[in-house]
Amino acid sequence: MSNNTLNTQSLTSVQDDEIDIKRLIFLVLGKWYWLAICLFLGLAGAYFFVKYTPKKFQVDTSLLVTSEQKGLDVQNMFMENMMGGTNKVMLQNEIEFLHSYTLNNQAIDNLSWQTFWLQKNVFVWNGIYLNDPYMLNKAEEALNPEGVSIFITPLSSTQFRVEVDDDVIVDNRPLKIKFNEVADYNKPFKNEYFGFTLHPKENPENLIGKEYQFSFIDKNKLTLAYLKKVNANFSKDSEVIKLSLESTEPLRDIHYLNELVRVYLEQKLELQTQTQKRSLDFIDSQLSGISSDLNKAENTFTEFRSRNQIIDLSSQGSLIMEQLKEIEKEKSQLQMQLEYFKSLQRYLGNIQSADQLIAPSVVGITDATLNALVLKLSDLYSRRKIMEFSARENNPTLILMNQEIEQVTVQLREILVNLVQNTEVSVKSLNDRYNRINKQLNNMPEQEQQLINIQRQYDLTNEIYTFLLQRRAELEISLAAAVVDIHIIDPAQYERLIPLNKSTFLFLLIGAFLGLLVPAIIILVSDFFNNTIQLQEDIEKLTPLSILGNVFHSKNNSELVVINDPTAPITESYRTIRTNLQYKFTSTNQKIIGLHSVQPGEGKTFTSVNLASILAMNDKKTVLVGADMRKPRLHRIFNVKNNIGLSTYLSGQNQIKDIIQATDIDNLSVVTSGPVPPNPAELLEREAFNKLLEALKEQFDYIIIDNAPVSRVTDGLITSKSTDLNLFVLRYGVSRKDQLKFINEIAEQSVMKNPALIINDVKISRISYGYAYSYKYAYGKGYSA
Repeated sequence: MSNNTLNTQSLTSVQDDEIDIKRLIFLVLGKWYWLAICLFLGLAGAYFFVKYTPKKFQVDTSLLVTSEQKGLDVQNMFMENMMGGTNKVMLQNEIEFLHSYTLNNQAIDNLSWQTFWLQKNVFVWNGIYLNDPYMLNKAEEALNPEGVSIFITPLSSTQFRVEVDDDVIVDNRPLKIKFNEVADYNKPFKNEYFGFTLHPKENPENLIGKEYQFSFIDKNKLTLAYLKKVNANFSKDSEVIKLSLESTEPLRDIHYLNELVRVYLEQKLELQTQTQKRSLDFIDSQLSGISSDLNKAENTFTEFRSRNQIIDLSSQGSLIMEQLKEIEKEKSQLQMQLEYFKSLQRYLGNIQSADQLIAPSVVGITDATLNALVLKLSDLYSRRKIMEFSARENNPTLILMNQEIEQVTVQLREILVNLVQNTEVSVKSLNDRYNRINKQLNNMPEQEQQLINIQRQYDLTNEIYTFLLQRRAELEISLAAAVVDIHIIDPAQYERLIPLNKSTFLFLLIGAFLGLLVPAIIILVSDFFNNTIQLQEDIEKLTPLSILGNVFHSKNNSELVVINDPTAPITESYRTIRTNLQYKFTSTNQKIIGLHSVQPGEGKTFTSVNLASILAMNDKKTVLVGADMRKPRLHRIFNVKNNIGLSTYLSGQNQIKDIIQATDIDNLSVVTSGPVPPNPAELLEREAFNKLLEALKEQFDYIIIDNAPVSRVTDGLITSKSTDLNLFVLRYGVSRKDQLKFINEIAEQSVMKNPALIINDVKISRISYGYAYSYKYAYGKGYSA
């Protein structure tokens, strides 16, 4: 293959690639009206979407969570390394607590929401929190299933319509609820499903024409919904937790977030102070018993002195009493501590939460190690309780915390063993001292002995009572001063709402883009599956045959459009074809033109008539031969007779001069098809047909033969043997691309001499494309119209 040939093919390939892109552009622009309609619909849809879509806001609140710094023991160092820092673990625990079902459900309970109200705004239902038009009284004895949409339509100043059509689960059974009833304002509405009374908050006449719906709140579903909506997160380098959610009813969600935080702080304070509260309960229970003992001891002491006329003790009796009182006071404290130690030993392995622990300081125990371990154990139980709201058993943090609780428990047991032994030794020592002093007491007078015992009992009870009162006061001060180590930085507020809706311009831009994109895709996809010819480029890609010309689309209903409208664009297209004919003929003796089509409906006869007419208008004597003897039309177009014609001549019934008929158009004659014969193909194969053409060549400058479709019958193939130029008529939007394969086979097999193409019914959009790019004629030269 020569270099010139390669270069030509390469150039053609590049041009084809360029034409492909341009073809798609012109194909889409050819449907500009669809683009305009869809653009309008896209903009309208975007406008209504913006107008009627509820505005969305971000509601948020932020909390500062602080904690005391822990020591760098092995446990904390392990958690620091494995869990990304104790601060992160602590914040994650707080987030899990905030996400707990119990906490969120309590917040919803506290808000006392009973119903959800919505108002219809053209297409959508918008929430009207705190703006509901009615005050609703719920009948307690009615079923009133939760979550069912109840539609309310005001009818007049006294009545409204109530409609329900919904499915609900009641007592674990599906229930279909459907009814449509009219009810009165300020009077109970009751049926087998619902019972309530509506009281308008404003003039009922102002509500006519509006539509509302409400539903009784299902607190369980609402809690689960909020658990999905609320996002909780914290930044890496801070101790701030941020709670946020997207809301179309910002005021409702502001109230919810603030109540959730309030309940959270209450629960945190409760967990933080539960040890003190339990200690306070313990002291109160002790004071209740000691108070009555103190009153009894006081009355006994007063009565004894009054009855025996004893005012005071002797100096020896006072000394003995002071010694015994000191021993009993110390012994009483040791007994209380010993009971605490043993009680803690008994219940230590069974303690499940911090509220079962009592601080050692309550009973006067000052051992720093014991106090520290008990407080640490209480803190661990509180933290574990928070984690158990959401953490699973295999959670690494929970596992580490349980291990730490076990370690602290073991340490407490070891310390308690030593403390119990030491306390028992101290009690035994006090008992020995008490016995020695008590022997001295036995040597005193009997009345004085009794007075010493009574006064000693009174003073001991009084001191214990005073001690417990002091401890109680200290605990109350501690509880009053207790605060959680969490601070609200920013509560949820209406002023801090963050709009989330995109700008109107952006939605309009998206609507316009989709309005253009969707029809463009549909046009291109339909073109991909459309087998008909849409553009001249489709033809140039599929066949090497030259295109003699494009026939414009005509809005004129006349068959003889070039005669009736000589200035129309379609007439100019036929003039162009007339001009291009000279490039297809190599000698003056060539004057027979055959018009063919592959299938009916492509405009073959229309093209034959107008091509013959345009040649005649150029002072060329032209004859039009109707070789389509199966469906003759020429006689109707030119309004001539058809009782004689080609069929009668070929069958020997008439002479040549008999079948040539003049028309109303100068220089144009016509040979009609004649009556429909039973054997058109056989008639055309007769020698008489060639004689007819020779005779016509003597009389006319051009002979135009209108043939039958070649895919249906062989008539056109027979006549093409006698023609000098064979023109196939293809019609945009009707002719199929596979027809070009059929035409190519005819051309390759040399069945027809000198084949070429005429493209019919070209729309303006296709014309712009066809004429602007590679409009090929007989010699492949470009032509710019």
